[in-house]
Amino acid sequence: MLETSRLFFRPYQMKDFQFYLSLWQDPEVIRFIGSGKVRSKTDLKLNYPYWLSKSELGKGVLVTVFKATQQPVGHAGLVPQEIDGQLQMELGYWVSRRYWGLGIGTEAARFFRDLAFRELGLHRLVSLIQPENTRSIHVAQKIGMQLQDKTTFRGTPVNLYAIEKADYETLHKY
Repeated sequence: MLETSRLFFRPYQMKDFQFYLSLWQDPEVIRFIGSGKVRSKTDLKLNYPYWLSKSELGKGVLVTVFKATQQPVGHAGLVPQEIDGQLQMELGYWVSRRYWGLGIGTEAARFFRDLAFRELGLHRLVSLIQPENTRSIHVAQKIGMQLQDKTTFRGTPVNLYAIEKADYETLHKY
């Protein structure tokens, strides 16, 4: 079971479409995702089967469920991305606006960071974060990621935050 004390993570299912839609249609949630533009319900319906096919550990994001209410509160996971011609594993996390400020993004990011290094044998994780996205930058820094580069990803300027396994192990020696 993929879980923390407050959250569990599971693949997206057909029944999650309304939640998926709610994330993509909230201008504040998607403000720093890609172009930052709300997507239409029609477009999201067409894209949902692809999204479902990638909702698997190490291939895409999983639904983040708050255990106390059994309600989806976001999604997070490990997503392979080609960045500047190199395949890298991105640690991604989104939280529904209603649940901002509760530490859910940090808890989810910490869980997937630990899983990546302890269980999956990965040696590096990155997060692509738009420079103005102070909330996501704060989460990345809280879990030990540091700004390593500035690049463009799918036409959008982003900062590349990263953590190496060796740095992670140094952080967790004591």
